[in-house]
Amino acid sequence: MIEIMSPRGSLRSPLGLSRDAFTLIELLVVISIMAVLATLTIAFFPNAASAQREARAAMQVQGWLNIAKQRALRDQVPFGIRLIQNTDPFDPLAPTMVIECQYIQQPDDFTGGVVASVPLLSPIEFLFFVLPGGVDLLNGHVPINLVEQKYWAVQPGDSIELLGTGLVRQIVAVDAAAVKVSPPLPYAITIPTTSYRIIRAPRPAGEEKLSLPDNTFIDIGTNANPTYPNPLPPTDPLIGSGYYDIVFGPSGQVISRNVATANIHLWVRSPNQDFPADVFRGDPTIVSVFVRSGFVGAYPPARTGDPYALVK
Repeated sequence: MIEIMSPRGSLRSPLGLSRDAFTLIELLVVISIMAVLATLTIAFFPNAASAQREARAAMQVQGWLNIAKQRALRDQVPFGIRLIQNTDPFDPLAPTMVIECQYIQQPDDFTGGVVASVPLLSPIEFLFFVLPGGVDLLNGHVPINLVEQKYWAVQPGDSIELLGTGLVRQIVAVDAAAVKVSPPLPYAITIPTTSYRIIRAPRPAGEEKLSLPDNTFIDIGTNANPTYPNPLPPTDPLIGSGYYDIVFGPSGQVISRNVATANIHLWVRSPNQDFPADVFRGDPTIVSVFVRSGFVGAYPPARTGDPYALVK
C-alpha cells in the first residue's frame, strides 16, 4: 500500500483520510529537550526552593515586627517580639539559632506597699522586704510554683529603683514577702518606705509561639550589631535564659534596653549542614530594624566586603 503526502505534511491514505504525525527526527529532538530540562530542574530546584523558603521566612519576621510596632502605636504601650534561642543540645548551631518568636508587652511600673531592706551574709546581694500589710508580689499565686511564674506581679528579671535615686538594681529572685536584688545597694534602708518602683520587664502577650518555616532560622551569631541578650544569669533556674527582646515604644521607636546601635540586624537564612559557617547559602535576607524610627526593612547581604553595606 502506497501512502501519499498531502500538501500540509499529513500522511494521506489511499482512502483519502489524513492524520497528523511527527518524523523520527522531530521526536528525538523533543525527547532530548525534555531530558535537558529535567536535568536542569533536578540540579537547580533545591536552590530555588531554598531561596523561596528563606524569602518567606524573612517576610514573616518583617511582618511580625511591623505588627508589634503597630500594636505599640495603637495601644500606646510598649510592645514587641521575643526571639527565643534554640535549645537543641544536638545541634551545633543551636546557641545562635532562633526558630521561634513570641509577642511581648511591658506592664506598667509596680508600686505601693511599705518596704525595708537588710543585708545578707553575701556581699553581693540584699534582701528587700515587703512589710506586713504591704502588696502581693505573686498576684495571689501562693505557695510558690515556678510553673506559675509568668502570672506573678513581680518576676525575676524586673528591676527596682529606691527612694527616687535613679539607681536601678536587678531582681534575681522573688518569694511571697521579699525580692532579692543584685548588685548590692550602696546604702541600707533603716526606716521603712513607700518610695520605690519596680520596673517590670516585658511579658509574653499570650501563649502563642510564632514559628519560622522549616529549615530556616534567624542567625544571631552573624549579627554585627546584636540585639541585647537576656542580662540575667543563664544558670539561674528561677530565671531561665536564651531570649532576645525587641520592644517598640508608644512612639514607634525601639526602646529595648542596652541597644546602643542605630540598627538591629536579623540575619534570616537556612543552615548548611556540610558547611555550617556558610552564612550565604541560598538567598539569605537581613531584616533590619532602625532603632530611632522603628522602620523595619529587608535587604540582601552584600557578598563582598561589609555584608550590611546595602542596609546603610
